[in-house]
Amino acid sequence: MDPGNSMSWIHSFLYLFLIIASVHVLNTILISPKLAVDHQTARVKRVAPLPLRFRADGTFKILQVADMHFGNGKVTRCRDVLESEFEYCSDLNTTRFLKKMIQLENPDFVAFTGDNIFGSSASDAAESLLEAFGPVMKSGIPWAAVLGNHDQESTMTREELMSFISLMDFSLSQTFPSVEETPNHKKQHAVPKIDGFGNFDLRVWGAPGSSFANSSVLNLYFLDSGDRAFVDGVRTYDWIKESQLNWLRRVSQKVQEAVLQI
Repeated sequence: MDPGNSMSWIHSFLYLFLIIASVHVLNTILISPKLAVDHQTARVKRVAPLPLRFRADGTFKILQVADMHFGNGKVTRCRDVLESEFEYCSDLNTTRFLKKMIQLENPDFVAFTGDNIFGSSASDAAESLLEAFGPVMKSGIPWAAVLGNHDQESTMTREELMSFISLMDFSLSQTFPSVEETPNHKKQHAVPKIDGFGNFDLRVWGAPGSSFANSSVLNLYFLDSGDRAFVDGVRTYDWIKESQLNWLRRVSQKVQEAVLQI
């Protein structure tokens, strides 16, 4: 072998080795630390298996959970309990109860329908949400949530709350619909602005092996009922607006048209 070619090959190998080593050092020192949040490595959301589907026996079980009013975990005492229960009753009772219900019922889907956290008792809305929804996230069961009138009374707005919930493991929650399907499902167009955050629908498909296996047979609608409002100067609770009902009617009509085409 030509000594000149041999030296050239060695130099090329060393140059390549130095490049790889430099990239590794750069990643270790500069890039990796920036991918950590609160000293925890950032990770991707665990996605729920889709589509939602009836079981082979034709059943689809939904566990509905409302008004958990979660605060700061074990330090938040229960309200409206006997004086003898007050000292040991806390948010942990809610957590244990939810875990037990998931184990006993083995639902196909869990729906949280408002006041998931009690804003005035939650010093950090994100932490409270993570604890409140912890049992269902650990179970791996698909779930979704809407907000009540107390959720936003802590450290996050309603839009921020729904965005955060939509990013949680196995969550199917959405902040608001972004597109609507035409009857032939080939084109999509933007949805007109509607009130609230957390207006969305979820389709449940037929049982495997059935004649409805490739079509949606159940539609679940989630609507933001708002938090507080003033009527004639009086502070009261908010309500579902006409723009939301119009959206619901449009989606419902399209679903019915699709069913008739089967």
